Amino acid sequence: APLLDGDTSDRVWRNIRPFTLTTHHGGNFDGKGEARIDIRAVHDGSWAYFLFSWDDPTRSLKHLPLIKEADGWHLLHNGVENGDERDFNEDKFSVLFTRADVILAGDRTFHASPQPLADKPATMTGRGLHYAAADVGAVDVWLWKATSGGAAGWMDDGHFGPPLPPTPQQESRLAPYKGGYAPDPGSANYSDNFVAGAATDATIVPRRLPRDPAAIKAAMGDLHLDPDHGESAGSRWFLPEAESLPFSAELDARMPVGSVIPGVILAGEFSGDRADIRCAARWASGRWSLEVARRLDTGSPHDVAIESGVFMRIAAFDHSQIRHTRHVRPIRLEVE
Repeated sequence: APLLDGDTSDRVWRNIRPFTLTTHHGGNFDGKGEARIDIRAVHDGSWAYFLFSWDDPTRSLKHLPLIKEADGWHLLHNGVENGDERDFNEDKFSVLFTRADVILAGDRTFHASPQPLADKPATMTGRGLHYAAADVGAVDVWLWKATSGGAAGWMDDGHFGPPLPPTPQQESRLAPYKGGYAPDPGSANYSDNFVAGAATDATIVPRRLPRDPAAIKAAMGDLHLDPDHGESAGSRWFLPEAESLPFSAELDARMPVGSVIPGVILAGEFSGDRADIRCAARWASGRWSLEVARRLDTGSPHDVAIESGVFMRIAAFDHSQIRHTRHVRPIRLEVE
């Protein structure tokens, strides 16, 4: 089995010819909106291992960072108020598995319209919603995030299902309604370093501040607030709970105007069905390499077993919240 470290030199990968395709219509990617993606996969009878490699001009780790100005803390963003952040978002990669034999982008899980469901909130982006009718069956969605979870070796496990009841925040349009997308049962190890719905406020209050501001500044590496400027090697754009304290006026007074802190807090581990997928990633020379491991069959009703006849789709995000690349024809798996 390959060692999950993001290093693609494992013996098992060297003799595998990749399946390659080019995905299109994403946000950023140097204005081209496309990414060439190579896929390698093996299994040992119990676990499936994937190596995904794709073009991305920058290592983007900044996810909604906070900056202190004269009047207080502000969120660095461009579109998050509508659920469509286009600048200050971490790089991401998504994989979808379904048994539905549909040669149509979205596999009957994407419904394009400003308001696809008359009895549910309209979309904040005007683009559409992901949800699946009962006859489609399980639609398994994996989502790697460069800073949130992914930095600690977890790939978030979710699914598309029937439309969910909107939350009070979604009803009030303080948060985007997500249709039928939901994480699998369990918990994650990441959270925003600000209260949800506060992104559009003139100033916000961070949930936590660094115990040692100088140490966190050093961990973030060379600081560039241009979203098209990638992060330096070894930089870290999350705030570990153990290295932070709840916001207080005393701590805040120690941080000068111009201070920048991460927008993501990491605490604990993933658990439950949401913790089915382990991973590791590295970026070098304009490409991400992501190694992933999951059991062939987890037994969860929210997951799709990895077996012959299953269809897969993949998508890459370049520091964009929702504007991922896509391809039309699905990939059909054959498990030998």
